[in-house]
Amino acid sequence: MMQNFGQSVGPLMMILVAVIAVLWIALPFAVFGIKKRLDAILVELKRMNGNIRPPEGR
Repeated sequence: MMQNFGQSVGPLMMILVAVIAVLWIALPFAVFGIKKRLDAILVELKRMNGNIRPPEGR
């Protein structure tokens, strides 16, 4: 039984390492893609805040 366990752990570890490597390589591209969208949202929020006026009686 332990031999079967040992034989199945090796391939599972290799798959896990491969998935982590792909994610590690892809993460910077995802971060830079999100940054552009966040910058656009920030510009829109600043524009919207500029349109809001304080109540006029105070």
